Amino acid sequence: MLFSLRSTKKIPSAIDFLFFSRFGVLSQMKKYLISGGLFLAVFLVGCPQPKVQKKMPPLFVLSFTIETGKEPSFLIADDFNRDKKLDLVVVNSGDKSFSYFKGNGDGTFKDQRVFSTGRDPICVAAADFNKDGYLDLAILDYADQNIEIFLNTRLGGFQKIKGKIDAGKIPINLTTGDFNEDGFPDLAVTLRFHKVSVLLGKGNGQFKAAKSIPMKGQPTGIVIGDYNHDQHVDLAVAVGGSGNKGVQILWGKGDGEFNPSKLFRGGSQPLTIVNIDANSDGYGDLVTSSNPLHAMNTVINNKDETFTGLKDFASGNFPKFVASADFTGDGIPDIAVSNSTDDAVTVSLGKGDGTFTYPPIYHHVEEHPQGIVAGDFNGDGLIDLAVSCRDQNTLNVLMKRNMVNPNPNKSDTPKTT
Repeated sequence: MLFSLRSTKKIPSAIDFLFFSRFGVLSQMKKYLISGGLFLAVFLVGCPQPKVQKKMPPLFVLSFTIETGKEPSFLIADDFNRDKKLDLVVVNSGDKSFSYFKGNGDGTFKDQRVFSTGRDPICVAAADFNKDGYLDLAILDYADQNIEIFLNTRLGGFQKIKGKIDAGKIPINLTTGDFNEDGFPDLAVTLRFHKVSVLLGKGNGQFKAAKSIPMKGQPTGIVIGDYNHDQHVDLAVAVGGSGNKGVQILWGKGDGEFNPSKLFRGGSQPLTIVNIDANSDGYGDLVTSSNPLHAMNTVINNKDETFTGLKDFASGNFPKFVASADFTGDGIPDIAVSNSTDDAVTVSLGKGDGTFTYPPIYHHVEEHPQGIVAGDFNGDGLIDLAVSCRDQNTLNVLMKRNMVNPNPNKSDTPKTT
């Protein structure tokens, strides 16, 4: 057997073995999987182990747990009610909903408010889609293959716009940015069949018809950034599954159009992707995770519109989502990884040269961690973590442990996949 499917506690879902490693969709996978043989990774390939360094104590302590809907997965943090306290939104893939948690500002959150969605919500993105000054939500429903827009009511909730947006065939992931520089947020969706769809916003919660961009492989994770410093928003796309694998950049032209790059090396089976300046040169680099291979990969920006993938490294078993932030206050970004079969969040500290410390620092959480976000949830100036735990239907909040702020004047914006 190529891979041990289960510990005594849990079985990675069919989605875990496909491009949906991010989303933890379980029961509906058999219904919607078009070809069961696609996107299976070669599990015999191991991740090379770097030189072992001194084991470090945990940076965080599990301080707060709260119930979600069924099978929580993709998770984001932002200030949705403009009270200067971070809130949380998580999609619940198992019961067609998302949960909204208002932050109390002390590392705890109010009980969830649950909003109904389409089938298998697997991703959420936040932006002010109707330009009223409040962040709204775009929910990607995998099984229905569409996007739903939920406008912020300003009263502590969200109202779904009538009608749904066609996301394209077999949508995988979603991000938002202003691609044509008209001041209105737009959307970009990765599609299994070698495409990324771009939907330009109208500024009222509605979007124009999608335009598709051919890709050199099967796209999975997607993030935005200005990787060549031309003041236009670009898209970085992880390309995994069968066939070509790596990272491809869609260079933004500022008018809603993109120029696809060649495919760069970016991991043996990259399924999630996060922005990070891994070598502290002021240019955006990337880290990808390949969960069936238990491997991470740093993709360095060469500052000439090319990228170089470094050697794979380890940060736990079956890595799912990744968050990037400066967790120690040394000015060098680090990564936090949810490892679903370890029931743990690991932290690998950046060295400032594109590499990370080993072994990773383990923080145990509840069963099958999925989505992860970084943010200052208690207002002490230190970066904390929140993670969704699929098998327990909970969110776990991990607060910075026994640490005074080592760099209180430093501004650090956490990044997530």
